[in-house]
Amino acid sequence: MVENFEVWGEMNLAEFLIFYTQSGENSKRVILNHSFQGGEEQSVSFSSLCDLKGNSLPETINQPKVIVLPKREPVCFVIGKETDTGFKIAKAPESDKNGLVDLLIMEMG
Repeated sequence: MVENFEVWGEMNLAEFLIFYTQSGENSKRVILNHSFQGGEEQSVSFSSLCDLKGNSLPETINQPKVIVLPKREPVCFVIGKETDTGFKIAKAPESDKNGLVDLLIMEMG
């Protein structure tokens, strides 16, 4: 259990596929671009966290599962799948305040 973890990361507000053409004197191009609007990623490594007793978590955890236990608004959540070395976390994008959560981190493997 990790207590009082502050969440400042924001999930991407929008994701776009942009398709456009470009013409020059001697060439023509078709361009496909993948773009994200808004958001700021908060990546967390397990080794940067401490448990309730002040012990550092290991660098790797086999098949980890992170459960977010909210302590105050805004809503916070894990983004994507956890890796053996860490995870990504975000708060609801409509809030200007940082979230405060406890993290329950379990080894599933």
